[in-house]
Amino acid sequence: MNARGPRIRGHHLICLQFFHGEGYAPAYVRNLFDVIRRLTEEGGRIVTGPDDVCAACPSLVDGRCSREPEGEEEIRILDSLALELLGLKAGDDFDYGEVSVWVPRILDRWHMLACDGCEWEANCRPLISLNTRFPIEQ
Repeated sequence: MNARGPRIRGHHLICLQFFHGEGYAPAYVRNLFDVIRRLTEEGGRIVTGPDDVCAACPSLVDGRCSREPEGEEEIRILDSLALELLGLKAGDDFDYGEVSVWVPRILDRWHMLACDGCEWEANCRPLISLNTRFPIEQ
């Protein structure tokens, strides 16, 4: 695995699985497609805090998510939950193909604990339904 791949925070390991071309701005969407391409080709490394997805986000201000008053703290909680469910930790290198196989195994718990109230839930819901229809044995 190539440690030069994208730096990715915990919740993006799961949420990127459901990205299908929507985002805040065209530059952000282009960045997401590029990050996914690079993850697929190179693998990645888990980081705490803003990552290569966040780098093009218009809500990233002074290294923090500014979408909501407690945005960065709430995202860090989601990051921790995602890493716990996936059995990973900050600093780990990962193969994106393997993560794509692991996500359906934890998706019911992730959806129950993390998706309620997320602004992207309506976009992800049809894809989540497809992934949870045939759960994979753990």
